[in-house]
Amino acid sequence: MTKDTLTNVCDTLLKEADHLKRDAGQIIGEVTKQASAQVDTAKHKANDTFDLARNCAREHPLKIAAAALFIGFIIGAFRRK
Repeated sequence: MTKDTLTNVCDTLLKEADHLKRDAGQIIGEVTKQASAQVDTAKHKANDTFDLARNCAREHPLKIAAAALFIGFIIGAFRRK
């Protein structure tokens, strides 16, 4: 190989490496956006579920207390054996 051929190959490789870096940066940016969107969606669903549970506890405190007592009784019964 001649010096010019090696120079051309080296320049081509450097250009391709720059393209790969740029493409990788774009892919990372897209993945970051998608992950952030998924996290936001999960946060909203968790907040909605928490609000629903809190409202249910406010509307039916005796049922919640009875259910907690029953679950405690069941756990205690299994642990005794």
